[in-house]
Amino acid sequence: MLTRRNFMALSAATLVTGAVPALARQLVTLGGRAFGSYWRLSAPQGIDQDAISISFSHIIAEVDQLFSPYRADSILSQFNLHAGTDWQRVPDTFSLLAEKSLALAQVCGGVFDPTVGPAVARQGFGPIKGVEGSFEELAVQPGAARKHRGGLTLDLCGIAKGEALGRMAASLAHAGVNDYLLDLGGEVIAHGRHPEGRAWQVGVELPGTGDFAHILRLDGHAIATSGNSRQGYALSGKTYGHIVSPATGRAADASLASVSVLGHDPAMADGWATALAAAGVEKGVALAEQLGLAALFLMYKGDRLHSVFTGDFSAVVEI
Repeated sequence: MLTRRNFMALSAATLVTGAVPALARQLVTLGGRAFGSYWRLSAPQGIDQDAISISFSHIIAEVDQLFSPYRADSILSQFNLHAGTDWQRVPDTFSLLAEKSLALAQVCGGVFDPTVGPAVARQGFGPIKGVEGSFEELAVQPGAARKHRGGLTLDLCGIAKGEALGRMAASLAHAGVNDYLLDLGGEVIAHGRHPEGRAWQVGVELPGTGDFAHILRLDGHAIATSGNSRQGYALSGKTYGHIVSPATGRAADASLASVSVLGHDPAMADGWATALAAAGVEKGVALAEQLGLAALFLMYKGDRLHSVFTGDFSAVVEI
């Protein structure tokens, strides 16, 4: 088992004694709060830390105001509260992500469904109240969205954090920052090289343990993880977690501990991680293999965790 302490030792293993202070001076780390969690940036010395922090704060505030189901004044909440079936005007940034979520739902056969909010709330995991429905009952066009049935709701939580991560990465590119590791509440994107000259390293956690199942090398990829911990609930001998399957409206079987998906688009990596976790072990692995998705499935067999790789995921695994 690879512990956090071992990982820290591994990360510094190529450094000669006495080089660590010099390396520490080369690497800048800054962070803040976002969506009830955190963001953390690691990059070479010389970046404009104040400008980056301000830019990130603006992005986080905008994404929250657009997509948060916990804010009554968000664009998403206003759309959900609207009782009619007429077209509602929404910002283009909202309609673009809503359209992306509907396209994902279509490709994966509805295992990712942005109308799942009321089912999630009934399991005690979210605030969205309304009628159960299907993504096929929503329509989106640039600057507008509508529902075909009153009471239908939209939930973009399964893709919005990835959208925020993508915007933050774009702001770094605009600022000329080409080497960085950016972590937004456990969703990560890496670009370029660590100051030491190697690829950025990211650990995939063993759920509920604080240890790592695998160490990855990332450059130009985002990775999103979705899944259940063993802190779910038991019913009829099975453990269930907080991921809700749109097919059943119930919490997914927590024998699938987590799914991590690699991609160049953080929002799509986020959405696919949500979809594959909701699909469960057999359907999730089959779907990932069918579509060639680079994914890592961590699944319980009894009390032991097993790893299954699909697509090109194994190419970035260091340990």
